[in-house]
Amino acid sequence: MSTKKNIEDRPVRPEGLRSELLKLYFMVFAVLAIFAGITYTITHEVPEGHFEKLDGTLIKLEDFDPVQLGPYPKCHSHYGEHQSANGTWVKNKEVEKEETDDDFEYPVAHPENSAWLEKKLARANESKMSFRSIQPSLHLLLISVLVVFLGCRHSVWLYVKPDVERDGEDDTELDESIGQSAIKDQEAYLFPIFGSCVLFGLFVIYKYLDSDRIKFLFSCYVIIMCANGFGINMGQFIALCFNSRSLGRFKTLFTIPYFRVKVTYIDIIAYIIAAGLGYQYILTKNWIINNIMGVSFCLLGLKHIGISSYKTGVIMLCGLFVYDIFWVFGSKSVFGSNVMVTVAVGVEAPIKLMFPRSQDGCGKLMFSMLGLGDIVVPGIFLGLLAKWDVSRPDAKTSPSGVYLNWTMVTYALSLVTTVLIMLIFNAAQPALLYIVPYTIVGSLAVALSKKQFSDLLAFEVQDTMEEDAEELIVEEKKEK
Repeated sequence: MSTKKNIEDRPVRPEGLRSELLKLYFMVFAVLAIFAGITYTITHEVPEGHFEKLDGTLIKLEDFDPVQLGPYPKCHSHYGEHQSANGTWVKNKEVEKEETDDDFEYPVAHPENSAWLEKKLARANESKMSFRSIQPSLHLLLISVLVVFLGCRHSVWLYVKPDVERDGEDDTELDESIGQSAIKDQEAYLFPIFGSCVLFGLFVIYKYLDSDRIKFLFSCYVIIMCANGFGINMGQFIALCFNSRSLGRFKTLFTIPYFRVKVTYIDIIAYIIAAGLGYQYILTKNWIINNIMGVSFCLLGLKHIGISSYKTGVIMLCGLFVYDIFWVFGSKSVFGSNVMVTVAVGVEAPIKLMFPRSQDGCGKLMFSMLGLGDIVVPGIFLGLLAKWDVSRPDAKTSPSGVYLNWTMVTYALSLVTTVLIMLIFNAAQPALLYIVPYTIVGSLAVALSKKQFSDLLAFEVQDTMEEDAEELIVEEKKEK
């Protein structure tokens, strides 16, 4: 079946979808801007050579007391070290506890020192309900829920066909800019394996090789991918403003050979801005640019990567459920370190969203983080439900978006649960541990309550990218 024929068989674009998407884009922009503003109002500089205590008082770095204040901060000359009994300075990472040594005690200034851990836990409990502690959680909840909902609804915009009588002709051409892939069962089984290989490879690079060149090259690769996502998203946003799926109404300046991607002046402007953001991120590692590029990457994935069926989505989520639990909770006992946290903290690239939670004694921001996978993976599953919402037999008579809306509620509740558990136990949590059961049970409950479970299982989405590639090969053969 050709792509054009496949598009003609699809449902008609829901009324009001364009205005809804524009509002969602505005809300995402507003949330990013508001929390950036809040962060800059609560931050301040700490004079060089000084350390700011929790009560706001300043002390000189040479007066820093590790007994009272814990490990030496990053701005201290002995950061990452402690003083041994004989007066020499030793790297903290060189101190290891033997499994059979029950009486072992980490030294003062080591982050695992028991006295320091007790003080740290007490301070965390005292500040749990302060605005400073709640702010990153609000930021996390709002931006992740908005991005998932926006990505799912925009994927519907690319999926459906326009109502010619109501919306007019859609001048888009079926090219690379609007193609949507559809993951099949076999690919869903391999997701956790492929993800584990990539994650462990990054762990080895950042934990053992410690090669700045390799780290820089990987960061540049991720930044290029995110910049590409920003460029495509900006072009699709402009197209949305003109009630279209791509930039077909704008004059083509040239066509990229082989891929046959038509480039307009909108594309050039978008990629110039994207390149500027990428360059600034390399120079500054600014968290706002990180989040802009991370959100762009998430939206690109949600709009163009999908699953072929509900069954495939459940397989994918269950596999990644086990993957996330092992690499967060089980990896330390096997590899000696929490692999997921090591990679998330070590990789200086937009592979996670960063939510400022406080400022350390040196004046640097400290962050809570959410991996992009915790947005994209459940978002892909919800994207199928969004397409099913406009395709189901009772779509015209039943409330629009009932499957997506209710499952979005369970997704939001799963994030609330993640945050609460994280605050209670003061430790990193695998978000998919809570996201997967919430979203599967939520979607299943809607299908059973509407008596449409068998219809949902039978619903399939075609891979238009694969079909476009086949058509391209056929056209090239004809030309030859």
